[in-house]
Amino acid sequence: MPGGKGNKAEVQELRDDVDLTQYGEDGEGFRSCLRVDIGETEMSLIIGRQSKMAVALLVTKAAPPWATARYTTVGALRQAGFEVVHSPTRGNPLHVSVFPPSGPHGPAEWDDAMATSFDKCFTESTGGDTRE
Repeated sequence: MPGGKGNKAEVQELRDDVDLTQYGEDGEGFRSCLRVDIGETEMSLIIGRQSKMAVALLVTKAAPPWATARYTTVGALRQAGFEVVHSPTRGNPLHVSVFPPSGPHGPAEWDDAMATSFDKCFTESTGGDTRE
């Protein structure tokens, strides 16, 4: 039944001006490469400009003191060639998937150059920030 407990949120079209947040950990930095060894095909972000504690709760279901966050927009990622799609899950209705650009032979390889391009889409982080 739609809207029932435990159901996924409805998929939204994402406008270019929508803010996105990536979870990270102080000392570890932010992920910018796919973990192909576990079959990962996309990077995960969160809709909205979330505080580091809010994004930690959405991603890890805990609020560790080492949590941090950084920010971009849907448009910045699309301008860099990435595909950005709202992909809600039961546990995270604000989940967004960021896929590598696709070409005639499928998705491009997420190599070091693509990781650098992904990182350049982000403008700031809350590492060391005390906001909650």
